[in-house]
Amino acid sequence: MKKIVLFGYSKTGREIAKLLNKDEYNLSIIDENPMQVAEANKDGYFARHSTFNDDTILIEMCIDSDVDVLFCTSNEDSLNLFITLSARNLNKNLKILTLIYKKEDEKKMLLAGANRTISPYDVGALKAFRIIDKPKVSKVLNLFSLNSNKLSISEIEIKKDSFLDGVYFSDITILKENNLIFLGIMDRELGDKFIFFSQGINHKIDYGDVVVVLGSKADIEKVKIELDKK
Repeated sequence: MKKIVLFGYSKTGREIAKLLNKDEYNLSIIDENPMQVAEANKDGYFARHSTFNDDTILIEMCIDSDVDVLFCTSNEDSLNLFITLSARNLNKNLKILTLIYKKEDEKKMLLAGANRTISPYDVGALKAFRIIDKPKVSKVLNLFSLNSNKLSISEIEIKKDSFLDGVYFSDITILKENNLIFLGIMDRELGDKFIFFSQGINHKIDYGDVVVVLGSKADIEKVKIELDKK
């Protein structure tokens, strides 16, 4: 499970936290405002308070060793810059996404060490994360808005001996039977190349491939359970 730390429970930070699947990511939230920390805890997240005077809190949160992704989403531009600089100094391989409020600040944040910048006006805030976390799937996210509470995009890895192993696109029935829209797959043998179902290619699914679907979280979970039984 990927470990994610979100610094700043701002409006954008809250949106990102809501969009992250709790089953896929271990999310921790840090904020300098005790009221924001209380709000995050009330929303069901693990959150703690820090004044960010030095790197102590970053090290305590394992930014230097055991965190995969860092979101800097404070309402304070200077704080986002400080956290980005400090985190990058501690961990050269950390994926960092930093909130900017003005387009002209993008270069500054990138030079400070951010992999990507995100805007509070970007309704698809999670898309920026997906671009660096799972770049092949980012193409799919351009087609759909993730602000809907009813729909979700999910990836289902085909396990060994699964009844979908060796099946062609056109022969899949379990997804349609459970009201899921089949978007395509990431093919392991083709270097995780994403193949859209809409391209009209009757591609064969193999063990290790990742099927990408759109539908309700409940229907997606139901299919995952059925596949685990096989």
